[in-house]
Amino acid sequence: MRQLSNGMAAIVHSLPVSSAVAVDVWIETGGRHEPPALLGVSHFLEHMVFKGSDRVGPGVLDKAIEHRGGMTNAATSQDYTHFYFTVAADDLTDTLPYLAEVVTRASIPADEFERERQVVIEEILRSEDNPDRRAYTLMLKSAYQNHPYRRPVLGTIDSLNTLTPEMMRAYHRSWYQPEHMTVVVVGQIDADETFDLLEEHFGDLTSSQQEVERPIFQPEPPLQTVCRVERSQPRLEQTRLILAWPGTDSANWEIACGLECLASVLGDGRSSRLVQLLREERGLVRGIGSTSAVHLDPGLFTVSAYLDADDVKAVEAAILTEIDRLHRECISPEDLHRVRRILTNEFVFAAESPMQLAHLYGFYQLNGGVDLARDYLARVRSISAEELRDLAREYLSLDRYFCTVLKPEAHSTAVGVDSTSTST
Repeated sequence: MRQLSNGMAAIVHSLPVSSAVAVDVWIETGGRHEPPALLGVSHFLEHMVFKGSDRVGPGVLDKAIEHRGGMTNAATSQDYTHFYFTVAADDLTDTLPYLAEVVTRASIPADEFERERQVVIEEILRSEDNPDRRAYTLMLKSAYQNHPYRRPVLGTIDSLNTLTPEMMRAYHRSWYQPEHMTVVVVGQIDADETFDLLEEHFGDLTSSQQEVERPIFQPEPPLQTVCRVERSQPRLEQTRLILAWPGTDSANWEIACGLECLASVLGDGRSSRLVQLLREERGLVRGIGSTSAVHLDPGLFTVSAYLDADDVKAVEAAILTEIDRLHRECISPEDLHRVRRILTNEFVFAAESPMQLAHLYGFYQLNGGVDLARDYLARVRSISAEELRDLAREYLSLDRYFCTVLKPEAHSTAVGVDSTSTST
């Protein structure tokens, strides 16, 4: 990694075996960085960047990439926004200027702003109709009482309707600055020539020195019991069950890696414990999995299942029984070997193409530095069964967790959070 003359981080990886090049520009702002009055602005701004600058009109970036057989896209999360494209190696010099122009100098024209506002509102409405998204949103609102992670990255219809082009331009001026940006280039390139190209097109961006407004929030209160939320949704065929435990953040990298190993033990692949027990042997779920989210601030360890409403209690009890087993017993050498192999292979398979590798570099850079990628593999390959047992005892409580249930309308019985209920 190097820094451009203006301080922007630049990561260049030459991949001679590939005939393509991927460019990925990361900005360290997302939903968690938005003040309440600007809820949803990061994602809305992602849309507006493609509307161009004073020198590049709406849709010109897309045409410049797609007419050369490439692809371009963008994404916004709680912690970051990024814009990326893939083209043939010979087309990098001709296409990079378009991306640099629209990302760093987005003009956010008022007429396009109003049209795109309706597009984003439609996206919100579709999201609200999606049962998986609705269950996940209910879980976040239960698990986070104060933190911005409880808010939807898309914003709300009300919050979008209060945004103005000037508010978005000010947000862009605050965050789309060298000190908050990383550009990654991976593919069939000459490293020195590529750094020169990045300097030419990104190096003239100077910081506006505008103070960044960040949301102020109180720390999350310690979880004292089992918190349950149950809701219903019309026309829902399968119940969604999510159990969640407070996890850790990317600053505690060794713990984060260990929690991901535990998630793999429980619900990563057909041979994992919960899949074997609840889907293959007992047939109580149609699908089940476990994840440990890593964010800049503490994420959540979750177990999610698709099932019949009548089986919710039995499945919740079975999940807790398996977690209790993790408390009491060290996993077998065979299980430990399986987890190490699965996570190592998933990591390797997620870095096969230039774009996948660019995504990986950008993600790790924003979460503490690209060296974390190497540290992740080392941690996964060295973690012991005893360490996993201790992490399960510390983070996966049997009587302090969040339980979210989204049921078909006819099966709903509860209406909100019950802070006094306990596990069965």
